[in-house]
Amino acid sequence: MSKIRNALLPHERGLEPSQVVEVAIPVMARLPPLWEAPVAFLLSSLEKAGMPIAERRFGAEETIYIRGDPDQHLYFVTEGVIKLYKSYGGHKEAIVTMLEEGNIFGEPTPHSVGAHRDSAEAASACQVAVMNKAALEQLVQRDPKCALALIVAYAQWVQRNERAMERLLPRDIRLRLAASLLELADRLGEPTEGGIVIGMHLIHQTLADMAVSSRVGVSKEMARLRREGLIETRGKGRIVLLDKLSLEEIARNRVV
Repeated sequence: MSKIRNALLPHERGLEPSQVVEVAIPVMARLPPLWEAPVAFLLSSLEKAGMPIAERRFGAEETIYIRGDPDQHLYFVTEGVIKLYKSYGGHKEAIVTMLEEGNIFGEPTPHSVGAHRDSAEAASACQVAVMNKAALEQLVQRDPKCALALIVAYAQWVQRNERAMERLLPRDIRLRLAASLLELADRLGEPTEGGIVIGMHLIHQTLADMAVSSRVGVSKEMARLRREGLIETRGKGRIVLLDKLSLEEIARNRVV
């Protein structure tokens, strides 16, 4: 058994030491495959090495950190979904990506670079493991496999950011929205007989933040996609992709 310490995060300064608890958790008997699950491999290695890891739970829409906060930790999504975003134009947001279980976030370096360049918020109720970068840097210097797992995880980070850039390149909102829906389906999709269900509650403002557009514009395009039989909405904001191939054609600017 290893212990995850419910340590104080930067925004929790001022809490009494008595509010910090330690939680015993089981460590996997075997490490997960490095190449298939670098983040799980890294987290398991940290636990086996007895490294201090804070475990925090966040409610939906709760802030994890904001741009400008000190960059002192690496974060692991162990449950739920978080969103990374950049603020612009006063109170507007541009969502960089949504991250589900098995991903890392924070500044993609093994040591502190000063301050966060984006913001992180819980998109749903979630659980996050937090590792101090100073301790992480010491471990990766001693353990080549951990260093390699971190490199692979950071490579996945770069791929996500590139996809976000591709999503925002087209000027037409229809193209950006189609690309956003495909990205969400790829990361959070649950294939069913009736289509691909995006596994989280989505409001039009969230989609507008992903497409960097207005909520009104997104609502009009969503209505158009429903009329065309490409998507449908079920239950509490669950979006279903009925025709993924046609959405891919739209995203590639072949059908407008």
